[in-house]
Amino acid sequence: MRMKRFCLFLSICLVFVPLAPCQDEEKIKALFQGAIQAMGGDAYLGVIDRVSSGQRFYFNNQGDSSGIIKFSDYTRLPDKRRFEQGNKKNELDITVFNLENNEGWLLEGQKGTREAKPEEMKEFKEAVKHNINNIFRFRFKDPAIKLFYLGAGEGKDLTLEMVQLLDPDNDEVTVYFDRISKLPAKIEYYTISNKGIRQHMVEEFSQWHEYQGVNTPLRIDSFANGRRLFQHFIDKISYNNNLSNSLFSKPAQPK
Repeated sequence: MRMKRFCLFLSICLVFVPLAPCQDEEKIKALFQGAIQAMGGDAYLGVIDRVSSGQRFYFNNQGDSSGIIKFSDYTRLPDKRRFEQGNKKNELDITVFNLENNEGWLLEGQKGTREAKPEEMKEFKEAVKHNINNIFRFRFKDPAIKLFYLGAGEGKDLTLEMVQLLDPDNDEVTVYFDRISKLPAKIEYYTISNKGIRQHMVEEFSQWHEYQGVNTPLRIDSFANGRRLFQHFIDKISYNNNLSNSLFSKPAQPK
């Protein structure tokens, strides 16, 4: 009887034994490789640039929507972006960042073009660091970044598995992998706002569709400290467009 109790106790304990480091490494590797294959494998990894357009909805502190705002996005991986938004061609807000040259500009409607402020450059650098495509193409393979398998999520995230990336600056990013589709469902990270407030940021990815062999989330929901910031819906997207360098130069006011 004592032997049966001991065996039962031992079996229960084994259930709660955490994975050994080598098992963690294999699990993490399998999750990232599975997600990359689900997003298109070589076609996904071969993306150099992307052009997309669609609509955004911004939300204020009370949860009220801005209504539809059209956008066009020109991105060259890993760190160049031109983002245009607005419903009138001659009153577009345009932001351009080129971290290769450590440059940034903002054109705000009819106000003219100005250089990005230091805090705006910092914000874009944070966005590049936490961009899901840069995480899956570059950052998770960086030997300077530590990877930790955190297991399954909780509540509505119970069907997701979590991996945390920790860089030398103690910046943490948690990637949630869907067990069924293998796709990344969301990421979480922290930033410091311009007012010095620590913010818990969440980006959720859904409505995946294939374009040019690349599985693409057509909807992105962004949250800060539990409050919805914006919804991003892509209508059109194309990859490897051989974008001109002029797109990432100082923008001129639309005519």
